[in-house]
Amino acid sequence: MKKLTDAELLESLVRIPSPSGFEEDIADFIYGYVSQYVSDDMIEIDSQNNVIVTFNNGSDKTVMIDAHSDEIGFMVNNVDRLGSISLEYIGGGDTTIISARHVKILTDNGVVNGVVDRKHSHLTADEDDVNIYHPSDADVDVGLRDREKILKMVQIGDPVVYQAEFKALTTDFYAGNAMDDKAGCYLLMRTIEQLAKNVNKLNTNVVFVFSAQEETGTSKLVPVVRRIKPNLVIEADVTFATDYGSEDALEKEAGRCELGKGISLYRGVDIDKKSWSLVTDIAKKSKIPYQVQACCGAIGYTSLSVTGEGYGVKALVWGIPLRSMHAPTEIIHMKDLNSGAKLLTKFLQSKKLVDVL
Repeated sequence: MKKLTDAELLESLVRIPSPSGFEEDIADFIYGYVSQYVSDDMIEIDSQNNVIVTFNNGSDKTVMIDAHSDEIGFMVNNVDRLGSISLEYIGGGDTTIISARHVKILTDNGVVNGVVDRKHSHLTADEDDVNIYHPSDADVDVGLRDREKILKMVQIGDPVVYQAEFKALTTDFYAGNAMDDKAGCYLLMRTIEQLAKNVNKLNTNVVFVFSAQEETGTSKLVPVVRRIKPNLVIEADVTFATDYGSEDALEKEAGRCELGKGISLYRGVDIDKKSWSLVTDIAKKSKIPYQVQACCGAIGYTSLSVTGEGYGVKALVWGIPLRSMHAPTEIIHMKDLNSGAKLLTKFLQSKKLVDVL
């Protein structure tokens, strides 16, 4: 596999469907790409489809960095007597934007294309009356209206995703589905590339995990943490950008966060103070942009959910600014990803890192 440009790598990740519990293809891609930079004994895919990359220098201190490879999606829940396919969520999202969308049903025999039907506009008196408020109300149409024939192509329990989109916008902005958390996977992959060029600069063991099933709330990072027992876990996941739409209201709720202004480093409850101070010092000295958002505790990031393991695991959260989270099309800025990878590389190579663990 050849080295890909920034846009090519991100697009490749986005276009590989990986709803929670069905991460096999994305795991294989990440494994194949990262294998260009590390030896076979440094990388594995475990039984849960976590991809684990280990830089082991024999230290008694270990830093783990995680990005989840799964995305929100749906599952075929029923095919009724009229041939209408209904869904259940894998993960979660805004149900009111499901209708009139192209979807892909991922069957054992390949992809079956479908569309979520919507009542004719001419026959709709009130649009609120035809909104979908639960995936089971969706009518996924594959063309046929024959339950028996459809069940020969589609099975109950098949995963379903939106048709993948990836578009360049203006000046390093990109739009696509499942940027949450394919953007985080991109950041880790670029960091691995940079570390592999100078492994002797590492003063701790460093373990990268591309984890499965985060969107269901049952992240498979947890058993990896229990096995490896890291001192610090860094989560590289998306965060709420507040530089669009009703900006003032968003900013009051989630804090100021803008695309193109760098990674957002969460600060507050359960965030390790010494590690946070070190990374912000490195960012300032290296003139790498970053932003700050507040952490009031259990805010949904996997690293914060493992701080109670063993004798206590320290945690950091690196938020990648993202617009329209959990919508069929999300927007990121490539400079945030690349500056984030640069900052993460410098942090992991810092001689002071051992002292804060």
